[in-house]
Parts: sequence; structure tokens; C-alpha cells
Amino acid sequence: MMANRKQSKLEPVAQLLKGVYPAPDQLEAAKAFSWWSRSVPPRILAHARPVRLSRGVLIVHVSSSVWANDLHYLSDDLLNRLREAAPTSRIEKIRFQVGPLPNIPEPPKATPRPPEPVRLAALPEDLGRALSRVEDDGLRKAITEAATTSLARIRKSRD
Repeated sequence: MMANRKQSKLEPVAQLLKGVYPAPDQLEAAKAFSWWSRSVPPRILAHARPVRLSRGVLIVHVSSSVWANDLHYLSDDLLNRLREAAPTSRIEKIRFQVGPLPNIPEPPKATPRPPEPVRLAALPEDLGRALSRVEDDGLRKAITEAATTSLARIRKSRD
């Protein structure tokens, strides 16, 4: 017996994020961290990553004091870019300090679309005969789908 499901309405993503990041500062930090990972040049991203947002100050760990010094001179430009990308973040200052760099999550890899299955009529004769001897309809259908997809992959790799 199935349990009764409660009907729920769709909620905006912003509302759902507030459930994951209950404190407003944490939500703003997530936005700032996301902006940083997407917007700074790869050369900077390799050596500088945000770790905390506290009282309007974005703390960014850097790989060395040289990077801290260089980025300090770029902080006004980075801060302006951050304010444009995340106007509600209320970040007033960026502070760079030497420390461990957190890992950057890998973007999801695009999964290749499976090849279009081969038409049933294009199956080899012996396979068609073997399929006709399978009595279970569900099993015959599953074998047919697997065979047509497999043959399509083989033909695609030859092309």
C-alpha cells in the first residue's frame, strides 16, 4: 500500500538556497565564491581562492606572499567586478592572506548522447531469427534495444 504523498508547490531556487545556507552571510559568501571561480582569470584562480566572508570582508587565501602583494594592488578592480556580478553581496573589502587553497569543484562533464539506434530492419538476419524465438515480450524488447544501440555505436565508430 502506498503512503499518501503531500502535494507541494514549486519553490524558487533562492528560497531553497536559504534552506541550505540559512544565514544571509553564508548565502552571500556562496554567491561571492561562485563569482570568484567563474570570473577571475585562470592564472589568478590557480593561486587565489576565497575562503570566508565576514562582516563585509572577503578573505582570499593565496599560495604565496608574492601573490598576496600582487592581488592587493588589483583588489579595487576585483572588488568592482565583484560588486557588478553580485550587487547584493555587500562586500566592502578583499583581504589576501597566505593559506591553503580549497579545492574547486569540477564542472559536470557533458555526457555524450547515445547514438541513434539502428532500425530494426537493419539487424542481421541471424539476430532477427534468434529474437523471434524469445518468448518473453519484455526480454525480447530489451535485447532488441541493446542490439540496435550497440550496432549503432559500432557503425558510428567506423565512420
